[in-house]
Formats: sequence, C-alpha cells, structure tokens
Amino acid sequence: MGHTIARLTRTTLALGGIALAVSACSPAGDRKMADTASGDVSMQTNTMTEPRPMAQPNAPMQAVLDQLAALGPKPIPQLTAAEARQQPTPADAAAKELAKQGKSTAPDPAVASSDRTIATATGTLPVRIYTPKTGAGPWPVVVYYHGGGWVIADKKVYDGGARALSKLANAVVVSVDYRQGPEHRFPAAHDDAIATYEWAVKNAASIEGDATKMALAGESAGGGLAVATAIAARDRKMPMPLAIVSVYPIAGT
Repeated sequence: MGHTIARLTRTTLALGGIALAVSACSPAGDRKMADTASGDVSMQTNTMTEPRPMAQPNAPMQAVLDQLAALGPKPIPQLTAAEARQQPTPADAAAKELAKQGKSTAPDPAVASSDRTIATATGTLPVRIYTPKTGAGPWPVVVYYHGGGWVIADKKVYDGGARALSKLANAVVVSVDYRQGPEHRFPAAHDDAIATYEWAVKNAASIEGDATKMALAGESAGGGLAVATAIAARDRKMPMPLAIVSVYPIAGT
C-alpha cells in the first residue's frame, strides 16, 4: 500500500518543486460536488456506459494480496465494526511480504514522525506528523485522511502512504484519526477533517510548515474527506489548498 501511493506521489504530487497533477477544485466542479452532497439529484444523469475492465494487480501487489488472503480475514459484512477493526490489513500483508523477502519492515528513516493530540473546536484529535529529514523548512503542508469507509482503519494502517507523501513531496504531512461510525455519526468525520485542516493552517509554523503552501490528500473515504474539506474551506472563506490529491475517492461526480 505504501509502495503504491509512493509511485503515485512520485509522478503526480509536487508542492513547490515537483511536477503536480491533481484534481483541482474548480468553481464549477466543486459546486457540483456540493450540490450532489446536499441531495440535489438534478445534477445526476441516467446516462449508462459500459463498465471498464477491472484493473489487474502487478506482480508486487499480487504478492501482497496473496499474503493478505493467507492471513485469513473474514468478510467485513459478517463482522461488527469493532471486529472489523481487528482484522488483518493490507499493511499487515505488506509487512509479511517484505519479511518474506528478507527486507526491513521498519519505517523509512528519511522521514521523522511523531504522535500528538491537537485541540480543535470539535474536541481533541490524535494526529501523526511526518517531517522530511533532508533539507530545511518551512515545508509545504499536506493534511492527510486515511481510508476505511469512515468505519475501520486508522493512521497506523495508512502510515506507509502518509510517510511516502512526506518523503517524495518534501512536505510536512499531518495524518489524523478522525471520528468513525457507527459510534460517531455523520458529519463527525467531516467536522474533524475540516477542523484538522483549520488547525494545520493556523499552526503550520509550529510544525516547520508553510501556511501558504497547503494541500489536502486522502485515499478512499479519506479521498472524499479531502474534497469535502476543500469545499468547506471555500464556503467558510478559509485559505484554500493549492492542491488536492484524492486517490480512488468516495465522492460524487
């Protein structure tokens, strides 16, 4: 998983020096997203297209998938949320595959990381802050949201992706454990996502970051949170992110 996003960021993410190709929040595009999110079905169409062929994993990813299957996870629909959170993860499978190959499973030494709690208007939130060890700040800042369907996973499961972003984009990354369902109902995760972005903007200097070079990133459910946070920032007249990296997001079109 970390290697996958590392390849993505190597070719698509740049903040202040690396070429950047992102999903930008255009006035038309983000308004359409906001209308869809608020239930305006007039934005929907009935146009049907032929489904695209499913992408096939390459050999390294297939090896990780094989390891995950060998760990014996149970089908998520058969589990409670608490049980699902205890299941083997792709990060576990990746670590197992690396160990099988005789490679280190230690975090990338090119990036420093620290866990802390931040205070927001919605309460306190656990975050992990990643900082490049090469060069000198102030660094661009990426606020990162992990995936997991707003129910499972956490910043530890998605450590590889956030760490790769920090290394390859040469940026400080703030990865947050937002509140999850079913214990915390909508819009708890969205409230925490925008609160974390607001905290990062206001406190960028304290983490060696540059508040004028902000970006949002996330995978799956987190990709949706990244887009929703940009829309909320616009509506609240907050400083806008320079980029959004939304990887296979749960989001409207």
